[in-house]
Amino acid sequence: MFELAECALGRRTCDLKIENVSIVDVYGGEVFGGNICIRSGRIASLHDCEAKRVVDGRGMYAVPAFFDAHMHVEPTALMPWELARILVPRGTLELMMDPHEVGNVAGVEGIRFLVNLFEGVPLRPLVQVPSRVPSAPGLETTAFTLGPEGVAELLREPWAVSLGELNYQNALSGKEEYLTKIREAHRLRKVVNGHAPEVLPPVADAYASLGIADDHESVEPEEALEKIRRGMGILVREGTTERNLEVLIKGLLGSIRDFRHLMFCTDDKHPTDIVEEGHIDHCVRRSIELGVDPVTAIQMATVNTAMHFRLDLELGAIAPHRLADILLLEDLEGFSISTVVFEGKVVFRNGKLLWKPEPKGIPEKFLHTVHVGRGLRNEDLLVRAEGSRALVRVIGVIEGPIVNRELLHWLPIVDGHVRADPEMGINHIAVLERHGRGGGVGKGFVSGFSLKEGAIASTVAHDHHNLVVVGADSGDMLVAARELERVGGGFTVARGGRILETLELPFLGLMSLERYEVVLEGLERVNEAARSLGCGMRAPFMQLEFVSLPTVPDLGITDRGLVDARRFEIVDPVVEVE
Repeated sequence: MFELAECALGRRTCDLKIENVSIVDVYGGEVFGGNICIRSGRIASLHDCEAKRVVDGRGMYAVPAFFDAHMHVEPTALMPWELARILVPRGTLELMMDPHEVGNVAGVEGIRFLVNLFEGVPLRPLVQVPSRVPSAPGLETTAFTLGPEGVAELLREPWAVSLGELNYQNALSGKEEYLTKIREAHRLRKVVNGHAPEVLPPVADAYASLGIADDHESVEPEEALEKIRRGMGILVREGTTERNLEVLIKGLLGSIRDFRHLMFCTDDKHPTDIVEEGHIDHCVRRSIELGVDPVTAIQMATVNTAMHFRLDLELGAIAPHRLADILLLEDLEGFSISTVVFEGKVVFRNGKLLWKPEPKGIPEKFLHTVHVGRGLRNEDLLVRAEGSRALVRVIGVIEGPIVNRELLHWLPIVDGHVRADPEMGINHIAVLERHGRGGGVGKGFVSGFSLKEGAIASTVAHDHHNLVVVGADSGDMLVAARELERVGGGFTVARGGRILETLELPFLGLMSLERYEVVLEGLERVNEAARSLGCGMRAPFMQLEFVSLPTVPDLGITDRGLVDARRFEIVDPVVEVE
């Protein structure tokens, strides 16, 4: 540590100097000229020094590397070394990641394995230890349960920064399991992350009183404002389907004067969107376009997150002692990134990655995790009823926000089964238990996908990550399910009894082992195949990932059945029969 002081005093040579650069001071909100002197991966001085290597920063702005304040690496579908290939050029190096997808499928061992995959990769995994594996006990089946002991074990790891998103239903249940997890996080001086869609006072007060520090589910400015007033940080989310940034920023600009409690996150973002529009850099640019001061937007992407998670002595600023994770920008509006430094080493410069990905081997036990019941028949995916027609609950998917609405529709009963009405935009939906824990099947109806024929299916299904399939035809639904079992998981599209396209995600049925270019091509093919069935959604498979979530209003669906997320209980999809 003292070597940094000696560098600052001119007694030692630094490893790298970025000279004549305009430094964005995220503490004082100013921009000043200086040099950045780096030794052993940390910043020693902002004055001057002798250095082994010099980078000319003339005309450039230096800002700290960007944070994603809450994200799940699994929905990117990319292994860490491939994810780095698209994130590093866009400036996001600090990943506040909640690996509860891996936790649900592979437990503590799987989480540790995922973190180890980042070794040698210029991304920093800062783990939000999963608080809810499963997220809805008794309402879904997962491969593993992560109880208080497992959570405590992971919270003690140096890479653990918080207790991951704890939904308000569980937190306010009063169950000792969740209170124990919260107490342990607080004992270790670590943050507790929230998950509270559409939560307002007095429930918001009760939630905040437990020491829940933030929320990434706010979709309306009024909701976010009530949480800010209660000392909660707002993680402004801009993912693939959950796009809340514009509405929140526009609404909050006229309501608050202090943006310290605002941060950016993606939550779930497919690689196609990262490549096409950006990541946290996109959040910064869009916020500036909406009227946020450029330095304030940079603070939201850097020091706000570092301070919120109590990491500001190490990260989030360009200052002595901090790790040298630095971006050089050509301007403070377009945010064209010319150079990226990770722990004092230049890893990206003038459009070229200077770091070489080195893929790691994956044990077989993490590659064959999808098991569908052997005797499953088409009719097992349909809702049974006797009569001529049935009034049913329908999950009304709203493209954009994560929430959905409970709708009621009359549907015909044919041969003892309620039939969907594709012409009215209503499809069958089923969730098949795929972890080898009983083979349950939850059945219901959904609108929004608007499949006129065929079926689409995924093994990325929050948070239980069973196999979810939506279709106009039960035969194609079963064909799609069998295809995902065959390939070990992923996304697939079926029509007329055959498979049109499949994107294989063999690592736990969640992530690809291929290069990101191959994944992007595969995503486009399955999306186009889904469109050929009549689906008009921009990102149908990301929407499919959330429709099975049992913790977000109004309805979710799991292998146990249709879940009323407001009352947190299983409900019958059939309301009335005639």
